[in-house]
Amino acid sequence: MGLFDALTGGAAKVFVEVGEMERGKAGQVVVRCQSTGGEVKYDRIYLQIQGVERVEVLDSDLVQDYDGDVRRREELVHASRTTYNDEINVAPAGVLGANESAEWTVEITIPETANGEYSGQLASHHYQLFAGMDCFGNDPDSGWVRFIVW
Repeated sequence: MGLFDALTGGAAKVFVEVGEMERGKAGQVVVRCQSTGGEVKYDRIYLQIQGVERVEVLDSDLVQDYDGDVRRREELVHASRTTYNDEINVAPAGVLGANESAEWTVEITIPETANGEYSGQLASHHYQLFAGMDCFGNDPDSGWVRFIVW
């Protein structure tokens, strides 16, 4: 592993697997980390969970030109809000050997009172996971992975 790999998060790959879940019931998430060559020392493995609501509405304005002509200008306006946020420590500090991989299974529960999945014409709500590895430089991560919560 070179210095550039450590600084860009290329020292390891992080994967997350999750199935459908039901609010108020425990579900399992699998986090897997794999060295891409050299030994990787990490401070912790963690999992972020978010519920996100997105809204899209049509905004319409009347605009007057310099010569007095009036026209309508329309644009889609987007907004989003995090409705649920949680972070779980999956594993404490450790070392992933050269070309090694490790796997952890974590149980999570989305509260019964949290919003469920929906997708309407103007609004939607979904859940997403993000697994990461705290280590020197840019932390390797899974990116946001969507999953369904009923």
